[in-house]
Amino acid sequence: MIMIIGSHHDDILYFENVVTNKKEETVLGKYKVIIGTIFNQEVLLVDQIKTNYLSSALTLYLIEKYFVILVLVVGRCIAYTKDLKPLDICLSRNVIAGDVDQINEDNVKFGQIPGFQQVFEGSKDVISYLSSAFEKRTYSVYKEANYVSTSVDYHNKAQVKHLEEFNHVLGFENNVVFDNNSAGVAMAAELSKVPFVSIKVVERYIDEMSDVNTYLKAMKEYVNIGKAVVTCIGDIGRNEVIGE
Repeated sequence: MIMIIGSHHDDILYFENVVTNKKEETVLGKYKVIIGTIFNQEVLLVDQIKTNYLSSALTLYLIEKYFVILVLVVGRCIAYTKDLKPLDICLSRNVIAGDVDQINEDNVKFGQIPGFQQVFEGSKDVISYLSSAFEKRTYSVYKEANYVSTSVDYHNKAQVKHLEEFNHVLGFENNVVFDNNSAGVAMAAELSKVPFVSIKVVERYIDEMSDVNTYLKAMKEYVNIGKAVVTCIGDIGRNEVIGE
């Protein structure tokens, strides 16, 4: 089964409309999941997954309960570096937890969760499938990006000064975005040995405020993300191979 996760219901709405053999279940007494098929592949949709705390716990639970073989995280992100622009689509080459600091307690780097590597890598195979799908199905600008994932909603660069050094953010110089749930998913995927990729559209730059206009403009790219992800699911089904 392939799991698709969003922070908001809008994030998964495209998939909800194209999935067939649809049924709903409730897990842990409060989270609705939609189960169905896309190109004969079983898929699971879940939304309202906000913060890395919730995404790690719920992703781990759902992977084990439904025998998930791939996790895709969709929605919006915030651009930090100017080599990305609003409405660009970002595939997660790397993910790092931007609000973890255990340096004084454990022999780790800033942003590293003890017991894990500092940087989680998105599945190269799945990124390759997605890149091909974007080229075949959409005219969207997509890039591989470095996700700095925190449970904080940032609105200006002053909030992330503690993450900067020599014009780098936690070691990343280019293609840096912020989001709120990818690191939790990455940790759960690592524990379960399941590949993951985040595919999110840039809503705005970090020093700009979110409003209805930025939200609606970003949402227009959800259709292109949906088309690419559905194509990717079909390609994965035909090849029957997913690498971490």
